[in-house]
Amino acid sequence: MKAPAVGKRAAMPAIPDEHVVRVLRPFVAATGPVLRGLRDADPFRLGRLARRRALELSEQSGREPEPAPTTRRGRAGRVLRHGRARALDRLATSKLPGTPRWQSMSPEERDQWWVSRVGRFTSVVASIPGIGGALARRLPVSDILGLAAQGLVVCAIASEHGMDGRDEQVRLLANVLFGRDVDPSRHGDPHGADVEREAGELRGTVGQEHEERGRLSALAHAVWRMGKTLWGLQSELDRRPQGGRVWRGVANLPVVGAVGSYRSERSGLKRAARAAARWVAREQGRA
Repeated sequence: MKAPAVGKRAAMPAIPDEHVVRVLRPFVAATGPVLRGLRDADPFRLGRLARRRALELSEQSGREPEPAPTTRRGRAGRVLRHGRARALDRLATSKLPGTPRWQSMSPEERDQWWVSRVGRFTSVVASIPGIGGALARRLPVSDILGLAAQGLVVCAIASEHGMDGRDEQVRLLANVLFGRDVDPSRHGDPHGADVEREAGELRGTVGQEHEERGRLSALAHAVWRMGKTLWGLQSELDRRPQGGRVWRGVANLPVVGAVGSYRSERSGLKRAARAAARWVAREQGRA
């Protein structure tokens, strides 16, 4: 028996399940390297510093403390070293991938980290002039990026909870984003050549860039393309998790509309994350 869909039920959907699956499979296939890029993106090298400090602390355990300096210069140097150490200690215990703190975080804590990371990144992308070229002037940028953010967070949550199968994530996306119960196993191979080709077009050069600036640019364009492909399910878009009526109303006002749009998308992103976590828990409880 299928799980009840998240969200409201309307009349029989016009788009057939086969088309929904065909759109969602390349999206799911492309999320792996994009999510790794979002997780590892570290333009200020904070994660590297945190991991280095954690390693220093493990190497220093058991060592004798350094003797107190006797000169003014030595005392000043010690103060500076202690200040640096305290700052790095805070980083070493922060919630950043690769740190000891990250390893000890629960899946639910990581879910919230993904909501924050993806939401902030797509907000930055939305502020980049010309990210979508001429097409961006004809399409609602915030809606496209908001849809991409929801899809990425849903897939990230599935992976954090051990649900990595492509068609499992397709079912999850269809349920959370569009209120649809679909059976992808009835619609071809999730690893077919056409799926891999379209996924490659979506992620572009993500995973191939070594310089941080190049990686962030590749991620920005990949997120835009991924949102644009989901936009192909236009008749289903009003079903996706959205912010409250107040913020959606503010989004339509001049001047303050950008703030309303941002708050609405953030609220919708959190709702999608909660719905995804509930769906995954329900499915795993049945296993």
